Amino acid sequence: MRSLPIILFFTLLSATVSAHEHYPAAEEIRLLKKEVIQLRKEMRVDHKQSASAENVRDLEREVARLRKNIHQLQDVILELQASIEAQSQVVQPLPVVERPKWTCYMKDARAGGIHVNGFSRIEAKGKLLETCTQRGGVCFESGIKCSE
Repeated sequence: MRSLPIILFFTLLSATVSAHEHYPAAEEIRLLKKEVIQLRKEMRVDHKQSASAENVRDLEREVARLRKNIHQLQDVILELQASIEAQSQVVQPLPVVERPKWTCYMKDARAGGIHVNGFSRIEAKGKLLETCTQRGGVCFESGIKCSE
């Protein structure tokens, strides 16, 4: 296709040398030159259109590939959600309740004798002071005795 305009150009160039003698032949040569120019323009347009058509095909392939990837990711997400739900429905065993290790006691004139158990010495003292206050006693930490 590309060689056609070149062949026509050389043909017209050789014809112009002898065409100066004959006016009608020169007119035909001008018309042929115009047609060659028009053919060149059409070839450029056809080439651009074929290139753009190829680009559109490439884009369509890319869109199809991306859609496929999206569907795969959606499947993975659904699988992960199902596994998370399955894990959350598994019954977690309750931790073994330990027995309190510390016992604190105190004797107050207003609140009376109070004893409390706790998992730590500090917890047992705190509970004892709270109970003493609720009963209306005068509570000081110095009057508390604790044992393990």
